[in-house]
Amino acid sequence: MSDVPQPPGPSAAPGTWRGAARPAPVEVLLRGWFTAVIRGGLAFAAMAALGQAISFVVYFARGADGPVGPVAKFGWFYFGWFHHVSLIASLPDLSVADLPGAEDLVSGEAFLTFQLRLALMLATFLAIGLLYWAGRVVADRAGGGGLARVLHGMKVAPFYGVPSLLISWVVRLDVPIPANPLASGSVEVQSSAAQSFVLPLLVALAAGAAGGLRSGRYELLAREPWGRRVAGALAGGFRMFLLGLVLSFAGLLVLAAVRPDATKAYFEAVSEPPADETAVIIGHHVLLLPNQSMWVLVPAMGGCDRVFGIGESFPFLCYWRYPREVSVGPISPENVFGGAPPVSTEFGTAPAGYFLFLLVPALSVFLGGRHAARKRARTRFEAAAVGAASGIVFAVLVATGSWLASLSAVFSANLGLISTDSSVRAGPDVLVGGLLALAWGVAGGLAGGWVAGRELPGRTKLLGSPGFGPPEAPTAAGPPDLPPPPPGEDS
Repeated sequence: MSDVPQPPGPSAAPGTWRGAARPAPVEVLLRGWFTAVIRGGLAFAAMAALGQAISFVVYFARGADGPVGPVAKFGWFYFGWFHHVSLIASLPDLSVADLPGAEDLVSGEAFLTFQLRLALMLATFLAIGLLYWAGRVVADRAGGGGLARVLHGMKVAPFYGVPSLLISWVVRLDVPIPANPLASGSVEVQSSAAQSFVLPLLVALAAGAAGGLRSGRYELLAREPWGRRVAGALAGGFRMFLLGLVLSFAGLLVLAAVRPDATKAYFEAVSEPPADETAVIIGHHVLLLPNQSMWVLVPAMGGCDRVFGIGESFPFLCYWRYPREVSVGPISPENVFGGAPPVSTEFGTAPAGYFLFLLVPALSVFLGGRHAARKRARTRFEAAAVGAASGIVFAVLVATGSWLASLSAVFSANLGLISTDSSVRAGPDVLVGGLLALAWGVAGGLAGGWVAGRELPGRTKLLGSPGFGPPEAPTAAGPPDLPPPPPGEDS
């Protein structure tokens, strides 16, 4: 039941791969840079172009009203949101008009700063795919052993992260405050320069390394038995994560069919604005579909979606804390500067039908563990172990996805007597979600691997048995399996 691919070239002894000569360390450092420049640059250009395309689609959908310069700048902000980069809006030189008592309220420098941080995860996955492909191409052309190919794949990262940093320094949008009796000045909008470099760089490093690992998979598989087992765990963990996202979305579709009133309310809400605004809202919702799936997957495993801020955290979506009715109270300056406007929510246990969402993680981890065992296991014990190890990969991916799917906002203000610095984050609980994913992944992967390995032998056969290892090399006396001559003939 194992489909381990055979590397090209002459057969090698177990634990070695002779398909590629090992270059010197200096050669590893020098090879592949030209290809990395091209492939990393192409990946950056593609994602930057996607940001521009989205911005201009929004612009034309709203009637192409206004100059195109700010539209092109906002296209760059979309690129930042592809990588969970904060968008910062600030009033660094806020001037308050001559109002009664204003001189007593505001003294010295006044400023307001607001940061919004999110990831449009559908575009994030596209960036990961492009960088994975780029890293694999660089590693294929540079060659070398498995570790060398991983390093080659990572070489695309500087040519993806550095242009992002350079452009974030240049692109700024100034929006004058409309004339009003309260304040004057302009709002400066820009992406966080530090995050614009670090986050795209990390995405490119991880995706490029994965592409290099894929390029050098033959050496990994040849390192018996741990290389093959690691490859199986990686394949199973990624299968668990992708199935979790897909099944979470499918569960929402089933819920929409079962509860048409809620579906109707959603479309009525997004249809209230003009038709062009409706198209823009739905288009952005499509970009956020993986975020939505993460907000479902963690509660489906028994965790919570929470609001973190003001020193506390408030669960708002769990099996045991399900929102039945939500109402927003009056918004006043005291509420805004104190944190968040009052929100009244009636919570209760989720209806019984919602517990069917437990099938989402159960099926995901079982099928992922089964996939890992079928890909790489050779014994029943190994099948169960590889399936369980897939759960570790699944936990890392769920924790990372939970962080990406979160929405964060930071508000800072200094108005003399009024000064505040608060932050809020809404989304899946990263720590608890990761731990739950570990428990689900190990247990479900173990079960899936055991089921897939029932037909496998109980232990590894001796080297040289059929299907295990290369045949023995012939000796000088001839092949060892040459049959004896018939009686009466010379040997």
